[in-house]
Amino acid sequence: MYAAERGGKGTNMLKLLTVFAMALALAYVSERNTQACAASGRQYSTGKDWAYVLLVIVMTLFAGLRTSYNDTWNYVSGFRSFPILSEFLADPENLNPFKNPLFYLFESFLKTYVDNAQVMIFTTSLFAQICFIRFFKRYSENFVFSIFIYFTLGTFVFTLAAIKQVTAMAIITLAFPYLEKRKYGRYYLLVLAAMLVHTYALAFVILPFFSTRPWRAFTFVFIAAIAVLMMNFEEVITEFMEQANELGKTIAEYEVFGDATINVFRLGVYAVPPLISLICQKWVLRGNSRTENILVHMTIISLAFMSMGTQSGANMFGRMANYFELGTICYLPTMLKKTFDERSYLLVSNIACVCFMGFFVYANGINLYFDQAYQATSLMKFISSLF
Repeated sequence: MYAAERGGKGTNMLKLLTVFAMALALAYVSERNTQACAASGRQYSTGKDWAYVLLVIVMTLFAGLRTSYNDTWNYVSGFRSFPILSEFLADPENLNPFKNPLFYLFESFLKTYVDNAQVMIFTTSLFAQICFIRFFKRYSENFVFSIFIYFTLGTFVFTLAAIKQVTAMAIITLAFPYLEKRKYGRYYLLVLAAMLVHTYALAFVILPFFSTRPWRAFTFVFIAAIAVLMMNFEEVITEFMEQANELGKTIAEYEVFGDATINVFRLGVYAVPPLISLICQKWVLRGNSRTENILVHMTIISLAFMSMGTQSGANMFGRMANYFELGTICYLPTMLKKTFDERSYLLVSNIACVCFMGFFVYANGINLYFDQAYQATSLMKFISSLF
């Protein structure tokens, strides 16, 4: 009866499943186009790959035309009441580096010259999808599998909310090539830019230290530090909040000490990649580059934040984990391929897909009725609103 009143189980996530299927099909064609270029000796270019371009367009339209999902309406209403650029710059408090001044500068600029909240939603969605898909294409050994995980792990759905954090995450993907090439000046410049959009991006200051081989002394020291923090959770976090408040970054107590905690099911999903890298490190870590070591460590850091969220502060720690799950999306396919032979890899990959798909359906069709939460305008209405 309840499911029928909410539209029926079969329609709870039909919109999301549709774009999911389209994205997988386009990612598959794009991967074939990449392989064809490699086989013929031609240089691959994403700009000349029609499937890749169409993939970006489809996912941008789905994200950028939304009018409601999660906290989207809060951003829309906030934009409508936001000051124009001259008023924003007139108040020095708006430039406090711990109050996301770069994002709000962008909002005030749009407010001054466009004054259309949907443009803000669309622009940030376009930037995020371009950056994330480009990142997966560059760093994933199996682009299709990574797009699959992008959806089923919940990262794509997360891009439909938390605009500031998603924008900061997108900027971090632009910093990654500089980290790879040890161009730390440019890397930290982009990390700073991301931090000025969303303060949590400051966590990426430590990422260069995680380029060593995982599951050596450094990794275990990090895990021990997380364990100590969890055992002294309230005392440490209270001190952290006091320091943050002194710097001008206000963290609401309910975000940290509220009753909400990370779902154990979700924690188990995030634990899979680190456990594979630990148990099968003989194969997973063999011949790893610095970049691959960092990606493996990102899966461990993501799980660490999720683990802290089991104590309290599910929202804050869950969002911190979101920053680092990009490592899982890129490197899990490689982990499986390194660990198993070709025949076993196919079997294990299929099992992994079934499990991730189960989590995807649970999160968006059972725990949350996605199609009831997500609404969008049409492309024609959006275009007409520009004139």
